[in-house]
Amino acid sequence: MATFSRRNFLSRLSLLPLGGLMLWSARAHAEHYEAKLCNDCGFGSKKDNCTKCGKWMASTRIPARLCGDHGFGSKKDNCAKCGKWVGSHRQLAYICNDCGFGSKKDNCVKCGKWAP
Repeated sequence: MATFSRRNFLSRLSLLPLGGLMLWSARAHAEHYEAKLCNDCGFGSKKDNCTKCGKWMASTRIPARLCGDHGFGSKKDNCAKCGKWVGSHRQLAYICNDCGFGSKKDNCVKCGKWAP
């Protein structure tokens, strides 16, 4: 008695005329955007503070991320902390160990959604 696995079923389904359309479908992928700070928020000792909670980060610096809602298009050029335009100042935003521990480092700095 032959057993069919899901992999066999999908491979045979793609051989059918209408099932071949599966080969043309685009793959979905999620993106994240790096968070930046403006000149006011990233100048001097303020750049050593966590972007999310404002505490001092010490030597632990985890890059802050933005989700597709907050990092797409011209919104990626806004400061992750105050929302002003970054301009030519390209200081990257970081989060502390408390805000970035475990899987929290993959979340958006602004809204907390997953930003892979």
